[in-house]
Amino acid sequence: MTKIAYLDCPTGIAGDMCLGALVDAGVPLDYLSEALRRLGIDKEYRLWAERVQRNGQQATKVHVDLSAAAVIDASVHGETGAIAPIKTAHHASPHPNHSPTEQAAATETDDLQAHDHSHSYSHAAAPHARTDRSHHELVRHLPEVERLILAAELPARAEAWSLAVFRKLAEAEGAIHGVPPEQVHFHEVGATDAIVDIVGTCLGLDWLGIDRLYCSPLPAGGGTIRAAHGRLPVPAPAVLKLFELRQVPIYSNGIDREMVTPTGAAIATTLAAGFGSPPTMTLLRVGLGAGSISLPLPNILRLWIGETDGTQQPLKTQHSKLSSEAALLKTQNSKLKTQNSPHTPLQSIALLETQIDDLNPQAIGYVYEALF
Repeated sequence: MTKIAYLDCPTGIAGDMCLGALVDAGVPLDYLSEALRRLGIDKEYRLWAERVQRNGQQATKVHVDLSAAAVIDASVHGETGAIAPIKTAHHASPHPNHSPTEQAAATETDDLQAHDHSHSYSHAAAPHARTDRSHHELVRHLPEVERLILAAELPARAEAWSLAVFRKLAEAEGAIHGVPPEQVHFHEVGATDAIVDIVGTCLGLDWLGIDRLYCSPLPAGGGTIRAAHGRLPVPAPAVLKLFELRQVPIYSNGIDREMVTPTGAAIATTLAAGFGSPPTMTLLRVGLGAGSISLPLPNILRLWIGETDGTQQPLKTQHSKLSSEAALLKTQNSKLKTQNSPHTPLQSIALLETQIDDLNPQAIGYVYEALF
């Protein structure tokens, strides 16, 4: 049997929502904490989870609380990455938690338009409340992030997927700024919480034994957000570029907030084999990952996990290229080998309409027969 997973994203996707859904589906939080500790950045954050209510539904909210080490000097300040036990929320409405923004590019959320998810460009539809960030926040470039991952001795699949997601995000940011991926000044990719969200998600999918990942169409969101480069329209430029590169089916769910963060978009566009309706499967369990705020819809990412008859292909990422600097850390026998994942077949349709007034019906009939 092939184990498959489906990301059902009615209020979008963000890295912390993915982590919450994975933990809710059974991935041990202490496993994620210990595996992430190998990255050597555990003094920069604290990882913990709690049960919360979103529109009357219980879900798991994972927090990546940044310490002073992530802002000033990791060698001097900060807490350890120790894990706290899952807590139960005392109120049905979401706490105004400081769920870390996925990328440091976002400095704060607007009262009405800001992302609901705590992400670098906070997630509007997925309620993540952002935290304000200092201008001295730790910034990493892609080669440094790749070195951290390669040196961590993560499970092979988790390592490959993590590298591919960061490469994909770097390529999107590079395309926006007109520079090679390695030269992008990454607030987003280098942010501590983005590293934890992406690598943690890949670790969780590997722990669950997922062979194939699919994703629902994604809500575009609306409004504006604040980022390192000023106020930006939603979807954020990196998200829109990732949608374009992967040709993701998108729609409006009527919520004018940031629904998809750059980190969430990078995870979905890199790891998902296709976007659309749920694939045929025997459903085994569902993990519910909460965003940071309340929305008209339950701000929950639903991870469906099931089995199928083995006709599905193994989960493959879209990009496996490493920077030359990071590639030096790999021997020939351990080089990353990932392949492009197929896109969901889509058919282009054009509709031409016109209105005809005051014309003899016989003439219309003649024209119709001549044309069709």
